Amino acid sequence: MKAKEIADIFGVPQSTLNEWKKEGHSKKILADFLTHVDKESILNLYKSATAYDMLVSTVNASIGNEDKHLGANDIKKLLMGKTPEKPIEKYALDIIKTEALKEEIEDFAIHFKIPMKKVNKVLHHGY
Repeated sequence: MKAKEIADIFGVPQSTLNEWKKEGHSKKILADFLTHVDKESILNLYKSATAYDMLVSTVNASIGNEDKHLGANDIKKLLMGKTPEKPIEKYALDIIKTEALKEEIEDFAIHFKIPMKKVNKVLHHGY
């Protein structure tokens, strides 16, 4: 990829990328990888790696206490039909039902290979 494309996708300024490319720099391997990887491949990988993050962010943005934030695996278990045992788990499901975008839920389900039938059952009919 070109330096401008890398900057647009990852927010790494071209000057930083040029610095990374210098021999002996600790991020030279990363810079070499980014400049030689196919743009389409990296976009697909990047989208796949971050798609599910949106649902996790939506849930946790509504939970003030960071110690009670749920991880992706916690949310996955809930959407797979695990009965919520803690109030925070019930609250997370309510947030998903009322605040999450359809795309966020679908991307999460695709990433974790959760059948949408199961997700819809949990969200519309309970656990």
